Amino acid sequence: RRCPKRMEVQRPLFLLAVLGAWANPPAASRSMVRSMGARAGLDGRPMAVRRLPVRGFAVREGVQDEVDQLKRQIQEQAEKDSTPQVRDPLPPQTKAEIFRACFLVSGLIGSTGVALRKYAGAKLKISGADPETIRTFTSLEIPDLLHIEPKDVGVMLGVGLAVTALRQLTLKIWEDYQWATDRSNEQVLRPLSMLDLAWVALLPGISEELLFRGALIPAVFPDWRGALIGALTFGVLHNSGGRNLASATFATAAGAAYGASFLATQSLLVPMGAHSLSNFLSAVLWLQAHPEPTIYKKTEKTKREHRRGGRGRRRREGGETKGSVAQEED
Repeated sequence: RRCPKRMEVQRPLFLLAVLGAWANPPAASRSMVRSMGARAGLDGRPMAVRRLPVRGFAVREGVQDEVDQLKRQIQEQAEKDSTPQVRDPLPPQTKAEIFRACFLVSGLIGSTGVALRKYAGAKLKISGADPETIRTFTSLEIPDLLHIEPKDVGVMLGVGLAVTALRQLTLKIWEDYQWATDRSNEQVLRPLSMLDLAWVALLPGISEELLFRGALIPAVFPDWRGALIGALTFGVLHNSGGRNLASATFATAAGAAYGASFLATQSLLVPMGAHSLSNFLSAVLWLQAHPEPTIYKKTEKTKREHRRGGRGRRRREGGETKGSVAQEED
């Protein structure tokens, strides 16, 4: 039954309001707006109205509740779209678990480095290397390990800053590396204080450089060939623990820089300091860029997976949408 003209809903005004809401929210919310608009009677059929004592207008029963619900859905979707998300999260860890793992892994790597450095010393003696070369590359004395010339401090700082800058650039241009970094850092760095970050940056920097530069290079070739082998080994071992091929590629480049600094200065303290400095600065920069914990969302993100399963997934989603629409119409 149609009501007098003065009692009919102002359809053009309502349509403009819905179109304005449809233009502003993310694309994922527009389907909701369209479905709500259809249910609100914007399909050309006359609407049943009831008289309300609101400035002489007639409003369809339940329309205001649907509009309010639509606004809430649009706002929630916008908040979700603006929240950073990481797929396939690693399980959260406590500070005690992080330090236990850090000390255990660093101790294992450092012990392996000491044993391999002794082997490298015996190998160089057999090969007839001069005593100065043997002492420089294989000595386990603390003064020899911590020996550094004043001019080499600049090399240490320069390499550390260069690796940090390269990491930030790689994070911006390589999505897979950004995903792996966010995933790993969210698990390890989030529970730590600034002092804790210093320890977590220092321990791997010392133990890893003792093994991959201080022991592996003299054990294979005390020249650029050894530095290259050490960098490749360093990169391969970084393709684990929640990291991927992008992490391994970056670690290989960083390992090459650390190995070059070791050969140039013949001081193991230079790559140790550069590695620790880069670890600490990168952790601080990441925490500043991610002040709030990341809300995780598992998604099929890689391009290869998307190409393989995208069509079937769209067909399934289309079928589910059609089924839900049919149920609503019933």
